[in-house]
Amino acid sequence: MEDKGYSLVFEGTVMPGFGRAEVINRMARRLGKDPEHIKPLFRDKPVTVRKGIDREKALDQQRIFSKMGVRCAVWPQPEDPRSGDTEKPENAGSRQQCPKCGSDLTKFGTRVDECPFCSIIISKYSQVRRQ
Repeated sequence: MEDKGYSLVFEGTVMPGFGRAEVINRMARRLGKDPEHIKPLFRDKPVTVRKGIDREKALDQQRIFSKMGVRCAVWPQPEDPRSGDTEKPENAGSRQQCPKCGSDLTKFGTRVDECPFCSIIISKYSQVRRQ
């Protein structure tokens, strides 16, 4: 059975050695879109471009995007709370979640202060909530 629990996430940045305009044009040609439709993706914030794909396919697509100069990441998808699986993972206590939208921020590897999903500054949001 294939594990369809991965997402391909466009990070909104260009890889070193590539020009932004060049990458936008390459991406537009590859996807058959107008470059003006591609530009909003390059705002330095993550955008999920594919969900529910297996790991190998996600890594394959990541390589294709990287050849165009687009920085993408492969992220495991969080468990769906509606799936009926109520058992918590062993490292649940070490997870960092956005206090506003609840997104799992541990996949970034380091603690983050700005949620890439809802764009809040976590420390400021938490400070206001405490007051």
